[in-house]
Amino acid sequence: MSETTERVPVEEHISRLKDVLGAALGARATETVEISAGGVAGRIVAERLVSEVPLPGFDNSQMDGFALRAADLTMREGEATLPVAGTTAAGNEPALLPLGAAFEVMTGAPIPAGADVVIPVEFTEGFGAEEVRFTGLSEADITPGRYIRAIGSDIAAGELLAEPGDVISPAQLAVLAACGYAEIEVLEPIRTLVLSTGDEIRRPGSELRPGQLYDADTPLLGAVLETFGHQVVTSRIGTDDPAWFLDALDALVAVHHPHLIITAGGISQGAYEVVRQGLGGRGVQFGTVAQQPGGPQGWGLLEGDLEGRGLLHWRSQHEDARALIAVISLPGNPVSSAVSMETLVRPALAAVDPNCAPPRRIMVRTVEDISSPPGVRQFRRVRVLDDAAAEAGGMPTVALEGGPGSHLLGHLARADALLELAEDDVEVPAGAQLQAVLITGRGAGTR
Repeated sequence: MSETTERVPVEEHISRLKDVLGAALGARATETVEISAGGVAGRIVAERLVSEVPLPGFDNSQMDGFALRAADLTMREGEATLPVAGTTAAGNEPALLPLGAAFEVMTGAPIPAGADVVIPVEFTEGFGAEEVRFTGLSEADITPGRYIRAIGSDIAAGELLAEPGDVISPAQLAVLAACGYAEIEVLEPIRTLVLSTGDEIRRPGSELRPGQLYDADTPLLGAVLETFGHQVVTSRIGTDDPAWFLDALDALVAVHHPHLIITAGGISQGAYEVVRQGLGGRGVQFGTVAQQPGGPQGWGLLEGDLEGRGLLHWRSQHEDARALIAVISLPGNPVSSAVSMETLVRPALAAVDPNCAPPRRIMVRTVEDISSPPGVRQFRRVRVLDDAAAEAGGMPTVALEGGPGSHLLGHLARADALLELAEDDVEVPAGAQLQAVLITGRGAGTR
């Protein structure tokens, strides 16, 4: 079993989580998706995408009006008249403009060859006559190029549209469609298996016997990971037997083929720490972070059999036959696992996965004196208060929501943020300015 006894700083643990997540998520397979199919926005591009056509693909009219040569328009007392040679609309073949004439054009219609300006219909008496009379024009209105969308003025042929690692936005999806892409290569979504462990854990809704608890960890962690774009499967392995735990885990991996496994519980120093005892023999490391709550942590890489058996092994020489699976083991108290997700897992994920936004931090002012143990970075649940300063755009004030205990789940649900107390913030006076991490699912505004 691999364990570290030193209590490491928060930043050091985030760094080692980056390493295991980068190794597992960086080797994800790609898949081809049709851009007209649902769910493509938010996917991560896996290839270099270059426009093979200009956008617009031809000179077209920005307005309903008349296309003509600016040189053919001679103004007399603010007016001019030209014969109308024809009409063209969006979707028509480009026409040829005769000398000394105008062409009726609709928005999006190809500009007739020879025309260099479009006069909006608002400067005329309308469509349908054999000649058109223009009135009220300024010099700017008859400048060549006016109201013409030039070919390639938006995107040039050969222009880079996206590159590997870009997250596709709805607007970018529209650009790809406009440039003729029907399908693209993207990274497969992150498949994450979230497990709660322990003989005392039961499914919500089932009957509890004395000493048993309902599982709050998998709904909480699964919901947070879904906001990161993960395909989440949750499960409970209700045992304190390491061999049974490993057998159940192997079976789940064989079915779901996760890139990431997150466990809750079973990693402390007690006699029935099933995750530490089971996965420690497969190379996963366990130790303590100088953070409260969320001190006990586990991390490592396992290997999943690509041939479908799903067995997990400590890293071996068979690199060509196995896919790396990142393992992150969190404490079992729901508050500890929730805080760990925001302060440790999320920063590491954000560094390697473009779909995961980094923690949302704000500066706040405390309204009460706060004590914190030395040498530990403590995160206290706080409510953002309704006050005039925040409403006026100033620094919001926060009040503690409950005590520091890791069992106070109801207080977590009522909190808006996690107030960060540094290792030397032993006695913090009211009015202090500190950073707070907004909790996933809670907005930055006041309640």
